Amino acid sequence: MKTTRYARRLTVAALFVLPATLIGCTSSSGPRHAGDIDSIRWDPSPAMHTTAQRDSDRLNNYARTKDTNLRAISEDIDHIFFLDRPSRLFHGVKP
Repeated sequence: MKTTRYARRLTVAALFVLPATLIGCTSSSGPRHAGDIDSIRWDPSPAMHTTAQRDSDRLNNYARTKDTNLRAISEDIDHIFFLDRPSRLFHGVKP
């Protein structure tokens, strides 16, 4: 009877000590949100596409440039064919 009580106490102690040991090991390895140190060293700024812009910033800049160019094309065509102002060839010439 003494053996079964000792075995029961040992089993209960093992059930409490084993999870506490495993929890202690995982929490001592550092915060999980920080990531792997090697991946951080390999790419310290993963969201940045250039030195000053994220990928979404770069795509927004492309969209804004395309929109401006398409809206300004009619003005450019007027400049090319000299349609933006009246001709001054005959101004000041008296017949």
